[in-house]
Amino acid sequence: MDKRTFLRITVAGTTGALFVPRTLMAGMVEPALKTKLAGGVYHTDEAFGRWNKGVAEHHLPTFEKHGGRLQVTTHHPMNAYEHYIIKHELLNADFNFMNEHRYDPTQDKKPETVFDLGGHSGLVYVLTICNVHDMWVNAIDV
Repeated sequence: MDKRTFLRITVAGTTGALFVPRTLMAGMVEPALKTKLAGGVYHTDEAFGRWNKGVAEHHLPTFEKHGGRLQVTTHHPMNAYEHYIIKHELLNADFNFMNEHRYDPTQDKKPETVFDLGGHSGLVYVLTICNVHDMWVNAIDV
């Protein structure tokens, strides 16, 4: 199995794991950030798992809302295929896919994406996936 296929399978499986607990979390403000999966399947600012707090600072997605757009930034270097952000992904409050942006680590210098929210309002989850340090999740009410 080549590296790209392995990464695709890993990302698909990891992202899919977010869908499992959704019925158990009804009514919670930021459900995906507070489950037992935090710190294991995915990481957050408070549950950074096997990584230290310093890793969280460079992998947790941050965002700014500008009208109907959401600018997502991960303060992480893009070191070709050695260490880079694979993609940003946007999910709605029900963990349904909204959009994604994949990065080319040989071309993209900064992991930054502007998503058009298309009139969407409510909670969205922003995922950042690193080829070394796994998946990081943050949430914002738009």
